[in-house]
Amino acid sequence: MKKILILLSVIMLTACTSLRNKEVQKQKFTNENMKNWGETISKEIVNNAYISDLYGNENPVYYLRKTGKMSEKQYDFLKGLSTKKDITAEDSEKFENLVSKYVSKIDRKFYLKDNNLKNPKGLVQKMVSDSYLRMENPSNHIENTVAMEEEWAKIVEFSKQKDLNEKDVKKLRKILNKFLKRREFFDSKSWYGAEVSQRVEELVDLSKVTIKSKRDINNINAKALYIAYPNYFSPLENWDN
Repeated sequence: MKKILILLSVIMLTACTSLRNKEVQKQKFTNENMKNWGETISKEIVNNAYISDLYGNENPVYYLRKTGKMSEKQYDFLKGLSTKKDITAEDSEKFENLVSKYVSKIDRKFYLKDNNLKNPKGLVQKMVSDSYLRMENPSNHIENTVAMEEEWAKIVEFSKQKDLNEKDVKKLRKILNKFLKRREFFDSKSWYGAEVSQRVEELVDLSKVTIKSKRDINNINAKALYIAYPNYFSPLENWDN
């Protein structure tokens, strides 16, 4: 009976959280907000994006248009709001729905596909080579804290091969995607050993929040993996969802 009550409580809490999220995303905007639609949409995207890579680290409206998440028809409607004298209730509702839609469209979970690895052999060589350095860095952190013994052994084995075939790349990619799920993957001290930058600071700030969803942990780690080895992966926005 206790288990049933606990389960019902969790379901209710999840439902309430979902409703709160919908209320945050779908909100009322003033006529001025709608006339300045570009600024308004950009602000909503930035405020709701967990990491800036969710909108490609660029102007949010440009990103939405470039990726087809904002259609030409929608763009024409939004553009028309700037010069419209009388914004109707129908215009207002349409705008609110579009903003909510754009915010939901950027929500994703970064996942490596085989073609996101630009130089798999170079990557494993760098990981193994950097793991021997005395200074804390992502590679020795992965070896000592993140990877299981057999996973790191496989990475070392790959580094000794002349080249990696399709099957090898698939195995490597699966290992790396497993790393992305682990809460201990990102470590601020180790990543400062790779670079000191605004994008590392973003991850450091996010990692200080103890309660994170599996998706948030995955996305922090995906960005951390890309920062650690930027020459060996395609840009984060091109990863699978």
